[in-house]
Amino acid sequence: AKSYIKSLPKIPKKDLSVLFPKANPQAVDLLDKMLQLDVEKRLTATQALAHPYFDQFRDIEEETEAQHSYDDSLEHEKLSIEEWKKHIYKEILTFSPIARKDSKKRSGMSL
Repeated sequence: AKSYIKSLPKIPKKDLSVLFPKANPQAVDLLDKMLQLDVEKRLTATQALAHPYFDQFRDIEEETEAQHSYDDSLEHEKLSIEEWKKHIYKEILTFSPIARKDSKKRSGMSL
């Protein structure tokens, strides 16, 4: 993928506020920061959630961060469709979300 992207002609960056003139300026700013090709410049999920665009939706007490990095070991496996289906089904069966005792949603409080 990297060599393919490097082989593409250089195209100047588009001004997203021109492409989306009626959009919320904060949404445009967030989108611009999330679409950075350079991973060092791109927002992390935590940084994106902290962006002012999400202020009205956020409940910091409800947010958690992953305890472990994403395991991409299967990305390099050559599996058949049936093997992928079995793997996904197994993942679904073994998934258990972290239950938080202080969750407002579980305690009946509305946001």
